[in-house]
Amino acid sequence: MKVKFWGTGAAEGIPCGFCGCPVCQEARRMGGRYQRTRAQVMIDDQLLVDMGPDTYTNANRAGYDLSQLENVLITHSHCDHFYPNELHNRQIEFSYDMKYPTLKLYGSQDVYDQYFNFMGADNVSNIGNISKSRGKYLIDQKRVALNVLEEYKTYDIGEFKVTPLPATHGGQPFVYIIEKDGKGIFYLNDCGTLKEEVFEWLAKSNFKLDLVIYDCTHAMRNTLTDQEGKYWSHMGQPNNIVTRQRLTEMGLCSDKTISVETHFSHNGISVGYGDFAPLAEKAGFICAYDGMELDI
Repeated sequence: MKVKFWGTGAAEGIPCGFCGCPVCQEARRMGGRYQRTRAQVMIDDQLLVDMGPDTYTNANRAGYDLSQLENVLITHSHCDHFYPNELHNRQIEFSYDMKYPTLKLYGSQDVYDQYFNFMGADNVSNIGNISKSRGKYLIDQKRVALNVLEEYKTYDIGEFKVTPLPATHGGQPFVYIIEKDGKGIFYLNDCGTLKEEVFEWLAKSNFKLDLVIYDCTHAMRNTLTDQEGKYWSHMGQPNNIVTRQRLTEMGLCSDKTISVETHFSHNGISVGYGDFAPLAEKAGFICAYDGMELDI
């Protein structure tokens, strides 16, 4: 599988738009790998994971034609990972000649509900007699399809097998195991340390992971111990090391498994690219950056 990291930042990106902290100023000055849009990945040019507010910019920057996209996997309903307003532009008489006229979105019930919260109808043109109630007009037009997934159940999505697992984060979040052609990816993005029930379930599974993508919102901070668990819904490298060790002890990971850290916040410790990349390498991780590609 080919994995391209379109964005590698947390909700505010790096630099944060209104922030003058040293990390953000360095990112403005250095550009390149120091700057991060909101996190999302594209797999084999077929499966987009998350659709945040930078999707339009990220697709153009990656040279990707969104009219060729059929399937989008959503981790959770927070707007940096699910910002569906752009979908208004898929309506009839706005977009033409799409390879897949229906864009299929997959996520939790929370994602389904949030779609209708976002897609208010007040500024949407009335097209014929098609219902435009709270974004339903796109579903009526078959330009968008919403699919609710159940945790611990494996689904066929395009050429992939996808298994959602409950995550530690706000709302009803998922992390995903994504499989294709005998390869496996564990996408642990924008979440805290896995719940014990998930570890127990994984221990009984037969997954073999070639790539694990870890949340590293707070870089070198241990989010389970610092400031009395204030950052429980995210991870830092100390938490990733422990998680990787547990996955290895279960037999899901091996010394050939690639470990990547992403979803960085400017609030992290030693989070600037120049500071963190060597720390990640020393610990056996790859520090992701916008535009990075991996083949597994």
